[in-house]
Amino acid sequence: MSRSYKNVRPKKHFVYSVEELMDVFDVGRNTVSNWVKYGLRPSDETVPYVFSGVEVKRFHDARRMPGRAPLRIGEFKCFGCKSRAFPDANSVEKLALECGGFSLRARCSKCENTVTKRASATDCDKIIRCVDTNTSLESLDETNDQTPAGIVNEGDLTDEVCYFINDRILHDWLQYAGRWSSKTVSAKLAAIRRFEAFFDGKDFAKISKSDVARFRESLKSSAETFGEDRLSVSTVRHLVSHLKSFFDWLIEQPDFRTLDRTLPSYFALPKKFDATVLAEDAKPVPTEEEAIMMVERMPIETVKQRRDRAMVAIAFLAALRADTITSLQFRHFEGEARVVVQDARRSRTKNGKSLRIKFFPVPPLFAQVVVAWKEELLGLGFAADDALFPDERNLSSDIDRSQSRSVLAMSSTHAVARAFQAASSGIGKSFSPHSAKHFIGQLGWKVCKSPEESKAWSVNMGHENEDVTQRYYKNITGDRVAEIFEAFDGERNEPIEHMKLLLQYHEHKLDRGTPEFERAQKLAIERQSRGQTT
Repeated sequence: MSRSYKNVRPKKHFVYSVEELMDVFDVGRNTVSNWVKYGLRPSDETVPYVFSGVEVKRFHDARRMPGRAPLRIGEFKCFGCKSRAFPDANSVEKLALECGGFSLRARCSKCENTVTKRASATDCDKIIRCVDTNTSLESLDETNDQTPAGIVNEGDLTDEVCYFINDRILHDWLQYAGRWSSKTVSAKLAAIRRFEAFFDGKDFAKISKSDVARFRESLKSSAETFGEDRLSVSTVRHLVSHLKSFFDWLIEQPDFRTLDRTLPSYFALPKKFDATVLAEDAKPVPTEEEAIMMVERMPIETVKQRRDRAMVAIAFLAALRADTITSLQFRHFEGEARVVVQDARRSRTKNGKSLRIKFFPVPPLFAQVVVAWKEELLGLGFAADDALFPDERNLSSDIDRSQSRSVLAMSSTHAVARAFQAASSGIGKSFSPHSAKHFIGQLGWKVCKSPEESKAWSVNMGHENEDVTQRYYKNITGDRVAEIFEAFDGERNEPIEHMKLLLQYHEHKLDRGTPEFERAQKLAIERQSRGQTT
């Protein structure tokens, strides 16, 4: 089995213990020890070791880089573990070849497979001399001051800057951060590493209030300038939120209690960063006509294209996130019951939520596309535990499903993002997968006629309360505000108090449950029943 680890991707911002590296790479403790011997640098000298993700990546990239370079005198290429190694001298045998010359046979020091190489008479003599004197084969190169196997010169390393001094406390924080999803942990750790890099790897134990203030000012400047380095207000808010959370934890740790206790408060941003952005800066949301055209105009010549079309359709049908779509199983789509099952035990869902989502009242086209896709998978031999939207390589009709394992779900959301990009570009637009969820949120304005219906709508979207739906998915656009005012101007007989109350209602300025809110909602429902636009 190949041991080049090409498909293993350690996370660069993370910090790994020996046991965690063993789990990620599926290797034993001795293998990790050998990596250290051949150039993998621990973050410090303290035992047990911890390793930076950047350093782990550098080490394995470096081992693959010299793949075509000539072998050194005592070095053998192992085709079992795909690495170079200096075998134990006691395992070396010298063989004479019929065509002349010599061959050497030994055992790989990393995987115990047999390794062979041809060598000149001079090199053979040097190697056999090591065997006779029980001397390491590495000594043949170290006398020439060459770099040991598996290590590359600093100039050959990845451009990624690697800081080690804070790795051990970050590894401790990662144990605490297990309370969050892996995506959230990655986002928080990326923010922490950004802060660390800003100060060139400064020890967190020496961070001062002026340091935090300087970093905060740099973020503010990034949000207020224009160019490639500009950060959105949302990005800045998330960065400071992640860092404040980390420093709230850090100042409570035994070795960091000398830090100023007010450090987290210095990440606070001006109030203008909490202000609502203008409507034209909001992410685009398709209209119902655009959503229909997106699905109708998608190509369907290949199985992959039909899969992509079904992924777009189910996003609108059940207001699903991209990660949930790619992790759905065949059993989770119940066409006859008009239900999509979001099972946190088998699918990737936000905050581990499980629920049965009833089809939203969208045009029949969306359900028809997904039903047709499931029937096609059924014809290919897919069963309940198989992925509803599998990777392209699992869509071949030549695969014997009866003899194969369950088809696993895709591990990323790239396929959904590409499907939405293709679907929206077909109508001259650009919509993200999450725009489907916003579409459903705004559809609720038109469909729900009572507080009970609004509550049911929010529950079906997976929200614990209506405030989440109102705040994030029922945003009123500038065009809609203009329509409301035009309607006000066209109805002079409407009491001015009613118009003011309705405007406050549509702008979410009334508190739910208050008499004003109930009155405004009643007015809005009455106007809708009369066929008016507000």
